[in-house]
Amino acid sequence: MSGQIRLLLDKNVVRRYFEGVSALARGLAPTEEEQQAILLVHLARGKGQRLFIPVEISNLLQAHRHQIAPAEMLMFLKRVDVLHPSRYFKRWARRLRERTFTREDAKVLTLGTFGTDEAGRILGAHVVVTYDRPVIRKWEQERAKVAEHLLAMTSNLGSMHYGQAP
Repeated sequence: MSGQIRLLLDKNVVRRYFEGVSALARGLAPTEEEQQAILLVHLARGKGQRLFIPVEISNLLQAHRHQIAPAEMLMFLKRVDVLHPSRYFKRWARRLRERTFTREDAKVLTLGTFGTDEAGRILGAHVVVTYDRPVIRKWEQERAKVAEHLLAMTSNLGSMHYGQAP
C-alpha cells in the first residue's frame, strides 16, 4: 500500500465530485471538471493511486453526510483516506504563509508535505490535486524557492534530530 501514488484532493476537487454526482442523479451532464473528479475518485485505486482528503473536509462531509446523497457519500468516504497534520506541520505552514500563500492554501500544501495517515505510516502526498487556478499559478511561480526553503528546513531538522545545533 505504501508504494501507491498518494494524491491529496483539495476542497475544490471534492466539491466538483459531489456536484458532478448530483448532476448525474438529476439527469444533467456534469462539467468537464466534474467528470474529471468523478473519474479520478472512481478509477484511482485501479491505477495504483491512494486518495486523501484533509481532516477538515472529512469532518464537513461527516457532518453533512445525510444531506448529500448518502449512498454516494459512503462510497466516496470508502475510497479516500484522511491526511492528518504531523510533527512539523505548523512550522511549514507558517513558512508557506510567509511566502504569501493564503492560510487555507498553506494548510493544504503543508499536508501534502507533512501530512500522515491515521497509522502514521506515510509522510505527505506525491501530488496535491486542485482546480484552484490562483494557487496553481502561485505554486508555479514559487516552486523553486519553496523547494529550496523546504530543503533548508529539513536539513536543519535532521541535524536537530541528531543532537546537533542547526
